[in-house]
Amino acid sequence: MRMPNLTLPPPAAAAALDEGQALGVWRLLKPLPDGEQAHAGQWYSAHHALATGQRAAVLVLDRNDLGAGVMLRYADQAGDLARLQHPHIAVPSDSGVTPDAHPYLILEGEHGAPLLPQLSGLDLRARVELLVQLCEALRSAHQQGWLLAELDPAMVWLGPEGGVRLMGLGLARIPDPTDPFDRGLSLSAAPAFVAPERRHGEPPSLASEVYGLGVFARGLLCGWEDTPRGLAPRRGSAAEAWPDLGDAQRPPLDALLRSATAESPELRTRGAEELADELRQWLALAPGRDAGAGLPPPRPLAWWRRWLGRGATAG
Repeated sequence: MRMPNLTLPPPAAAAALDEGQALGVWRLLKPLPDGEQAHAGQWYSAHHALATGQRAAVLVLDRNDLGAGVMLRYADQAGDLARLQHPHIAVPSDSGVTPDAHPYLILEGEHGAPLLPQLSGLDLRARVELLVQLCEALRSAHQQGWLLAELDPAMVWLGPEGGVRLMGLGLARIPDPTDPFDRGLSLSAAPAFVAPERRHGEPPSLASEVYGLGVFARGLLCGWEDTPRGLAPRRGSAAEAWPDLGDAQRPPLDALLRSATAESPELRTRGAEELADELRQWLALAPGRDAGAGLPPPRPLAWWRRWLGRGATAG
């Protein structure tokens, strides 16, 4: 007997869903602006249908290869990802499909809102402190065997308590460089945040992760501009965005941004851990409140050398 032809719904961007739309046990509240259009879909806040005080963030994905890839990654590593523990990292807890065939992911809890639309209310010191928190969250992720394979600005949020919240859809297991078949599970990140070696087919690594962090830091500290490839950070000195920066603060800040985004992996800052410590050192030079306020103390860097040997990509 001849099998019938099967067709999938055509690719499509997710249309805006109405407030009150039911997605399983969740009810959508409102779409959330994220300031970045390079990601895979639209964020919403939601509440539980029975326990209305229980909140969640919902990402309704576009119906395309990237959306399908996000779902495949979640299906492949949902069990392991659920064990990742850090107060500044949120991971999906459930998934489903909307009535018009768009996949979605549920991240339970109060997570705040995407960071970029809220940047205007943050001074330079506050932005640097958020970057330190993001790097520290990734330090913990590394210790649990994960790295940020793709950095998408729409996945970095400002939590309800004012701290950073990484919506961990771009996390992946640190690949084993001794295994020729372990190339890492990878999706398409926002183009400006992809390290040069990743564009040439190399697996994700701690070196490619720090490149994405450096580009993101440049955007937070120097500003953003629209390019034919999407949102990208402005080039040049941080002094252009912060003309009051003194001679003691500007060169070190520009230097650490250049180091994190070096074209060659060997010339880059040695991972999110070292980037966090360099940012702390800069905070000690900057005017404002005590550099240690609200930040964890610097930690020894000895352990990351083990991961660098496993995960960093050779040039």
